[in-house]
Amino acid sequence: MIDWVPIPAGIFPMGDDTAREFPPDEDETPWRVVAVEAFRIARLPFTGADDVPLTYVTRDEAHARCKAVGARLPTEVEWEVAARGGDDRLWPWGDERPDTARAVFGRGIGGPSPVGRHPAGASPFGVLDMAGNVYEWTAESVVRGGSYLSGPDELRCSSRLPMHPGACDPYVGFRAVAVDARDGRDWVEVPAGEYPIGRDPGESSRRYVDVDAFELSRTPVTNAQYARFAAETGASAPSTALGDHPVVFVDWADAAAFCNWAGGRLPTEAEWEKAARGTDARTYPWGDEEDASLAAIGAGLKGGSTSPVDAHPGGASPYGLLDMAGNVWEWTATEYPPGERVLRGGSFASPGLAWARSAMRSHSRPERRQAHIGFRVAREAS
Repeated sequence: MIDWVPIPAGIFPMGDDTAREFPPDEDETPWRVVAVEAFRIARLPFTGADDVPLTYVTRDEAHARCKAVGARLPTEVEWEVAARGGDDRLWPWGDERPDTARAVFGRGIGGPSPVGRHPAGASPFGVLDMAGNVYEWTAESVVRGGSYLSGPDELRCSSRLPMHPGACDPYVGFRAVAVDARDGRDWVEVPAGEYPIGRDPGESSRRYVDVDAFELSRTPVTNAQYARFAAETGASAPSTALGDHPVVFVDWADAAAFCNWAGGRLPTEAEWEKAARGTDARTYPWGDEEDASLAAIGAGLKGGSTSPVDAHPGGASPYGLLDMAGNVWEWTATEYPPGERVLRGGSFASPGLAWARSAMRSHSRPERRQAHIGFRVAREAS
């Protein structure tokens, strides 16, 4: 049975760019902060006979072992957060140089030792053996933590070693990660009923659409959420560095695959618009006020970028949904015209508030991937 250690959601440091006794390699820079949702990580690496870490496993074999117990390999972000906690410590236990009471390292020959014998080397969360003994696979074909052959430098929390996924070595093992809620989704119920659709404010020409009750994710899918999907399924993850930003560079099929994995689907265009504007024909999700501070819009593709998905709470829709205007265009399930899919909501790259209107619509070929296109998940009302 796996002894799980809970890691809370939060903002954590990652990487290093400090010139000190053990300076970082270029691929560890820059120092940055990442948003991570709650997860659980095994207190110890997977073991074989005599409590020695299980080694001679490829990345895919390690992933399969995790999957067999309802878990997966950690992402690099999750691994580093579990190792270093919320500060800039060099090693899991702090800034004191490694010694034999804290880690197994610096051996020229031999093999790994039994796990759990170095409690003084625990991370801030109480995770053991995250420095030395065996490197550990992550979902991104990078191993972390150093091994019994490593020097102090390779045991640092931010140190990383890219490795071919088919590699199989006596000093490379792995540990598992699991999540209680599969993708950490916050669902919002949108009630059944009619709502006005389109941009014509005249009562005589206004159209009404009736939709059944459904649920929609409060925010667009984030990089952190998508990384979990990628780790479990082997899909390509566009980015994990900005965990609380919407995932982008996903085509329509990518978005649909994530939704299916998460137990949902893409919203229809009608569902999306009702969720954005409610039942009162408001111009923007927040009302009729022209206030550009309530949405991430107008920065342009060349000079702009995505924002955290909760950065504009004042722009929430009547149901409390965030980022229904700006930040990223969102794929819908609706096909229009034939062969293309409808996009809604505008993005940071859109010229101005006209693109943030609840009635605004665009469309693209489903294979399109761009820095300003993301999605959110719908499901039937529970």
